[in-house]
Amino acid sequence: MKQENEGLQPVRERVNDFWLRVGGITALNIFLNIFFYLHLSQEKNIPFWKIFLLSTFFVFLSWEVTRWVVLQVRKRFPGLQNMRTRIIRLTIYVTLATVALSIFKVWFQDAIEFYGEMNSGIFDYFYGFGMNMFYALVITGIYESLYYFHQWQRLLAETELLKQANLQSQFDSLKNQVNPHFLFNSLNSLSSLVEEDKEQAVSFIAELSSVYRYLLQSNERELTTLQSELDFIKAYFFLLRTRFRQGVDLLIEVPDGMRERLLPPLTLQMLVENAVKHNVISVSRPLLVRITATSDGWLHVVNNLQRKIQQVPGSGLGLVNITEKFRLLKQPQPQINETATEFRVSIPLMDSRMPYRPFAGSAENVSLAS
Repeated sequence: MKQENEGLQPVRERVNDFWLRVGGITALNIFLNIFFYLHLSQEKNIPFWKIFLLSTFFVFLSWEVTRWVVLQVRKRFPGLQNMRTRIIRLTIYVTLATVALSIFKVWFQDAIEFYGEMNSGIFDYFYGFGMNMFYALVITGIYESLYYFHQWQRLLAETELLKQANLQSQFDSLKNQVNPHFLFNSLNSLSSLVEEDKEQAVSFIAELSSVYRYLLQSNERELTTLQSELDFIKAYFFLLRTRFRQGVDLLIEVPDGMRERLLPPLTLQMLVENAVKHNVISVSRPLLVRITATSDGWLHVVNNLQRKIQQVPGSGLGLVNITEKFRLLKQPQPQINETATEFRVSIPLMDSRMPYRPFAGSAENVSLAS
């Protein structure tokens, strides 16, 4: 739990603001001299360099004191969640520091007889307080604005990381559901085949091992090429043909230019498995699965509809998993259309540079139209 929560805790970073201080003090001092102190050189007959030097000293002092207050309060109340408390504390402490600086400023000017004589009155103290409060507000605003911006950026990054981790967890969960689903159905087919033809069962097991090798490899990738999926589905259809003979057939009509597009692994297998599970399959009423692709980047898996009279109970994971995977990948949702004679699922193909793992099965001898 410590590691999970660590990213959400405020980080007390070392402040590297050397150039901010140099540039900020210089800019603020120039601004004050132009708009507030320049007239003093003429009215009081004081050399401008003396006014500039004194203002530089007090701007520097105000910046450093205010900065120290800001950083101390930030250490005590870090993060965006403490912003309200931090602002309240800053208002109190910066005001107190400004009062002290104002008294010191007036005393110091009188002590060095900057204006020629010690004649400071209550107005000078209020004027000094106003000027120092102006310094403090500008400095505090700069530091708090930068701190808020950095914390906001960090929060966005953490939120995105948590979102990606959550999506990855959901995606992995979906992929882990596929393997037992496929194995269960394959073993059901094998159990029926063993009783009918033991030699064919041996071939079935060999092809099953090739298919399952790809299935295991698919857990290492979120996407694979359409060509790899087509090679896999040919091997998978070899297993189906072994069991159903001429009761199933596969027709693939996909242009070569579309075969490098990407899609989630096992998408075609789940669609074919869904068709086999819910339709009547016999030599007299064969199930035909057609896989086609259109120039708009969509893949269409269509089978003739001949539903079983007694529906086979199922978990419904197949189509749900496919839809959920495309949602997690932020892709258009698959389209499912059913008519009186056919069942069609259309899925978007993706252009991506993500790595993939090709199929390395042994189904070159499958006699299928492609």
